[in-house]
Amino acid sequence: MAGYSLLLVGLLLLAGGCAKPPSLQLQAARTAIEEARAAEAPVLAPTEYRSAQEALRSAEELIQQKKYRMAEEVLPFAEDYARRAMRIAEQEQANRELQTIRAQEILRSQQLPEEKPIRPTPQTKRAITARPVPPPQPPKPPPPPLYYRVREGETLWTIAARREIYGDALLWPLLYQANRDQIRDPRQIHGGQTLNIPRELKESEKRAAREKARRSKIFPAAAE
Repeated sequence: MAGYSLLLVGLLLLAGGCAKPPSLQLQAARTAIEEARAAEAPVLAPTEYRSAQEALRSAEELIQQKKYRMAEEVLPFAEDYARRAMRIAEQEQANRELQTIRAQEILRSQQLPEEKPIRPTPQTKRAITARPVPPPQPPKPPPPPLYYRVREGETLWTIAARREIYGDALLWPLLYQANRDQIRDPRQIHGGQTLNIPRELKESEKRAAREKARRSKIFPAAAE
């Protein structure tokens, strides 16, 4: 009986040790969001910044409920959205600085003294009248996939968040609705399944899917 009690205590301690708050992931997500805010992401990349905040609030609520494993799954989304928002904001700031420099160069050129016109030579005339060669066109991006093969450990939440799918985890109800013939429980998908990816969606359909995801208890999502 004493051996059984010791074994039970050991199992409880082991279980308690496995269920710890994801402090490092939480701090990383908060730091990323703070850096994005400092880079003016709330103004320059509002969609990505808002998604990062929603994911962080969701993870914090899960930690308060002691659902640490689910919080560990959500926190990487918060950090990823924050990093993406910061990159967009920094690029926008660089573009603005470049535009300012160009405007200053144009202003300086307008203030220079007028130069005497140069009489064009036959060579320059031919160069002026020559037909300009158009620059090469960039390659067209590949069309978004219509199907997706599930990998081990993935969920509808993580698949919807992939850039080539929707880039928005809250649109996972669209995947579930389009694959009801092979998915009974949206929490249970398996590696090797091939999912249909709905395309040409209306904004009203996307808004309805996001609202449904926020109300659902299947995957955590903080309300706006």
